[in-house]
Amino acid sequence: MVHYLAVVTIAASTMAVAPTATQWQADYGKALAATRSDQRPLLIVLDNPADANAAVQEDLIKADGEHAELLKSYELCRVDVSTEYGKKVAEAFGATQFPHTAIIDKTGASVLFKKPGQISGDEWKSTLAKFEKGVQPVVHNVGYRGNTILGSQSGASYPAGCTACQRKAMGL
Repeated sequence: MVHYLAVVTIAASTMAVAPTATQWQADYGKALAATRSDQRPLLIVLDNPADANAAVQEDLIKADGEHAELLKSYELCRVDVSTEYGKKVAEAFGATQFPHTAIIDKTGASVLFKKPGQISGDEWKSTLAKFEKGVQPVVHNVGYRGNTILGSQSGASYPAGCTACQRKAMGL
């Protein structure tokens, strides 16, 4: 009897700790509030599940699919644009082509990514990975000032910011 009780206790505690399945929210307002409170980015899919051309590919958003681990980093919201509510949300996003995918930062303040139309599996995976922290990726601008050796040989002076001048300085 004690052995049975121990097994049941362990099983119950394991179920309580097990991660929950990926849940898609149908209400954009609730999903946005959850994003702000949980500090996780919001992934929004606006589509029409009844129309194959306007629906997101199911294998991309399945809770147990290939992208499930990446999806766990996001608050998830999927809105059916064939409903009145869905049409209002689509209008707010300026979406005219479906499916329409957007990612909002973890504060719920700015849109990090927008993509109208179908999205490939590889692009989906790279996009989810790129924005999973919920912040805009840091962009490092690198400028080329031209080859000073070529510039001094020709006797010409090229403005640093002019791309045509940079190409000319490189001999291209």
